[in-house]
Amino acid sequence: MEWKKWLITGIVAGVVLIVIGSAFMIVIVPGTTEWYSATFPQFTSPGGILAMMISYLVVGLFMGLVYSVINSAVPGTGARKGVNYGIMVWLLAGLMWPIMMTGFAPVYMWVIELISGLINYSITGAVIAIIYKKL
Repeated sequence: MEWKKWLITGIVAGVVLIVIGSAFMIVIVPGTTEWYSATFPQFTSPGGILAMMISYLVVGLFMGLVYSVINSAVPGTGARKGVNYGIMVWLLAGLMWPIMMTGFAPVYMWVIELISGLINYSITGAVIAIIYKKL
C-alpha cells in the first residue's frame, strides 16, 4: 500500500462525496434541505455545514484507505470495480442512516437517502478505482 495513492484518492473521494451529496440535497431533490433544516437546525449553521464537509472528507479518506488495502479482492475491472466497491461500502455503512430514519422521518425522506446514498457511494467508488489505477 502506497500512502500517497490512498491519500490522493481519499481526498478526491471526499470531494466527490461532498459534491454529489450537496447536489442531491439542493438541486436534484428539492425539499430535502427544508426537512433537514426543520429537523436538525444545528446542521444549517456554518459550523454544522463545516462539520458535514469534514465528515465527508474523513469518509472519503477512509474509503481510499480501505480500497488501497482490498482492491485486489474487489471483483471487476476499471470503473465497474469501483462501482462494486462503492456498493460494498453502501451495504456496510450507507444503509445505516436510511434505516435509522425509518423511526422518525417521512417515508419519502428515507427512500431518498437510500437511493441517493447508493448512487453517491457507487460514483465515488468508480472515481476511486479510476484514480487509484492511474496513480
